[in-house]
Amino acid sequence: MSWAYVTTSEHNKEAKAEASLEASKFQGEMYEQSSRYRAISDTLSSFQFYGLKNVKYTNLEGDRYKPLPCTSKKQKIYPAFPAKLEEEDQKNLTQLGSIMSEIYSTGTVCLHNDQESEVGGWVVGRSVELNLEPDLTKLLATSRNYTLLAHIWESWRTNVARKIRPHYLQYVELKKQGRPAQRSLRMKYETETFEDDILELYKELDPLYRLVHAYVRKKLYNLYCSSEADILNNGCTSVGKWKMDQYRRADLPRYGTISKRGPLPGCILGDMWGRFWTNLYPRIVPYPDQPDIDVTQAMIDQNYNVTHMFRMANEFFTSMGMKPVVDSFWSKSMLERPEGRQVECHATAWDFYDGLDFRIRMCSTVNFEDFETIHHELGHIQYFMQYAHLPLIYRDGANDGFHEAVGELMAMSMSTPTHLAEIGLLKESPNSTETDINFLLRTALKTITTLPFHLVNDLWRWRAFRGDYKDGTWNKHYWDLKEEYLGVIAPVPRTKDDLDAPSIFHIVNDYDMIRYFTRTVLLFQFYEKLCEVAGHRGPLHKCDFYGSKEAGEILSKMLSLGASKPWWEVLEVMTGEKRMSARALLDYFKPLEEWLKEDNRKSGDGIGWGDSWRSLDDISAASSTDSSVLNLCVAIALFYSLSLLH
Repeated sequence: MSWAYVTTSEHNKEAKAEASLEASKFQGEMYEQSSRYRAISDTLSSFQFYGLKNVKYTNLEGDRYKPLPCTSKKQKIYPAFPAKLEEEDQKNLTQLGSIMSEIYSTGTVCLHNDQESEVGGWVVGRSVELNLEPDLTKLLATSRNYTLLAHIWESWRTNVARKIRPHYLQYVELKKQGRPAQRSLRMKYETETFEDDILELYKELDPLYRLVHAYVRKKLYNLYCSSEADILNNGCTSVGKWKMDQYRRADLPRYGTISKRGPLPGCILGDMWGRFWTNLYPRIVPYPDQPDIDVTQAMIDQNYNVTHMFRMANEFFTSMGMKPVVDSFWSKSMLERPEGRQVECHATAWDFYDGLDFRIRMCSTVNFEDFETIHHELGHIQYFMQYAHLPLIYRDGANDGFHEAVGELMAMSMSTPTHLAEIGLLKESPNSTETDINFLLRTALKTITTLPFHLVNDLWRWRAFRGDYKDGTWNKHYWDLKEEYLGVIAPVPRTKDDLDAPSIFHIVNDYDMIRYFTRTVLLFQFYEKLCEVAGHRGPLHKCDFYGSKEAGEILSKMLSLGASKPWWEVLEVMTGEKRMSARALLDYFKPLEEWLKEDNRKSGDGIGWGDSWRSLDDISAASSTDSSVLNLCVAIALFYSLSLLH
C-alpha cells in the first residue's frame, strides 16, 4: 500500500495509514515476543532468535517452516523491532508520520512577478507555484541569482519544515516512549561505541573536506562578489541584490555574505539542502578548457530518453555477469513523473519480498546526474535480487551502508572518462593531469562533501532523541553542528518557529542518514578491491570495471550473503578487511589533495572558517613542531632505556 500511496498520493492516504498501523502493531508484538528470549542465547539477535522459533514464511521453492541459519559469529543482541506502544499512542505516531510525509511531498514555493525573469517557460507577470521536483531542483542547480536562491531556500523551510515542526516534536516524544529509537539505528552496526567510532573515523577525513570547502569558497566568492558589491569584513553582500534592509546592519557579516575565511551560506550549494555539491561543478571546474565530463549535452545530442538510460545502466550489471532486472520491472516501476497526479519523486528502489517483484520510483529526466542516480538505484535492485533466496529476515544489506555503497559503486565506475568514452558519450578517453583533476573534483563534490552533512544530520538526531537539547534550542544546536562540521550557515536568520532538519525527505520519513556516511567509506574499499580483481593497473581513479566477470563474481558473492553474517565478516569476504577504513578513499583522492594544497598555498586561502581558520603554512609548521617534539621524546626515552641496560 505504501507504493500505491507514493505513486498516487491523494487516492491512498487513508489506506496507507491503516497499513502502517497494522505493521506497527505487528512490530510491537514481535518486540515483546523477542524480548523474552534475549537472555537465552548470545549467538542470535532477538530478531533472529524469534524468527528461528516462530516466524512462518515461504521461500522461493515453497518450503514452509524451514529453519533459519544461525550466524557463526557471536553478535550483540539488539531488538529488531520498536517497543510496543499503547494503541492510541501508536495511532498517533502513525498519523503524525503520514501528516509529515504529506506536507513534504506536496510542498511548493511561490515565485512572484519580480522573480519571473529567472523562470524560463512561464508567463511573465504571474506568480507560479513550483514543486521540489523538477522545478525548484533545477533552479537551485542552475541559478546564480542570490536573491532568488535565498527566497527558495527560506520559503521551502517556511512552507514545509515549519509546518512539520510541531508534528515532528510530538513524533520524537512518542518514539522515545518505546525503545530508544536512535540508539537502535546505531545498533544496526552492532557496536555500543558506534557514535564515538564514527567521530574518530571522521577525524581522518576532515582535512580533505576542509581543502575542498576552501576551494569551493574561493570560487563562489569570485562568482558572487563583484566590484559593485559592498566589501564587509573581508566578505561581500552577494551580487548586491540581496534585500538586507530587513535585517540589522550588524547581521550583514552573517547573512547574505560570502567571506573569504568564513562559512558558506546554505542556499548557494547547488540543491535544497547543500547535500550534494555536484551542481556547482560547471561554475568551479579547475580546467574549463578540458573535455566536459558532465555529458548531459552529449546525451541530449544522442537522443537519450529515460528508458534508454535505465537499459544502459542495466547492461552495466549484466556486462559483469550479474543479474538483469526482471521483466515486470519495466511495467511496474515509475521511472518518470506521471502527468495529472501528485507523487513522491525522491528516487527509491523497492523490494516486495516475494523474490519476483522489484521496482524503482523516480522522476527521471535526461541528464548526467540522473544517469548516475539510475545506476545507484539499480545497485539496490541488484542487491535485492542477489539475496532473494535467503529467509526473509536476512534480506537486507550487511548494514545499511553496504546497500548504499553498492549503488554508488556502479555510479562511480560509469562516470569515469574511460567508461564514458567506452559508451560513446565522450569522443575519446582524455589522458591528462588537468582532466584527472576535473574528474576527481567532481567526484569529491558528490562524496567528500556529503560526509559531514550526513554525520551532522544523525548526530543531531541521536542527541535530540536522547534528550541532550532543551526545548526551544533544537534548531540552534542543529545549525551549531552545521557550522562546526560543514562550515555552512543559514543564509537568513532563523526564529523560534523554525526547525530546519525536517526539510529533507530522510528526516521527515525517519530514515537514518549515517548509512550515507558509512556508504562513502565502504564504497572506496569495495572499489579498490573490484579494480584489483579486474586487473586494473595505475591510479585508482582511472579504474573502470565494466565488463569484468571476475569483479562481478566477487561482488555477487558478497551481495548474496545479505544480512546472514555480521557485517565485518561480509566485508572480509569482499575486501579481506574487517574494519571500515578511510585508507582507500584517501588513496583515491591523493592526486586531488596534493593539487588542492598547491592551489591553496598560491591563493593564500587557508582552510577552516571563523576561529578555526588556519593557513596551510601555519598548519605545516605546527605539524613539523609536533613531529620534532615527538622525535625528541622518543630519543630521550631510547637514551634512558640504553642507560638502564648499561
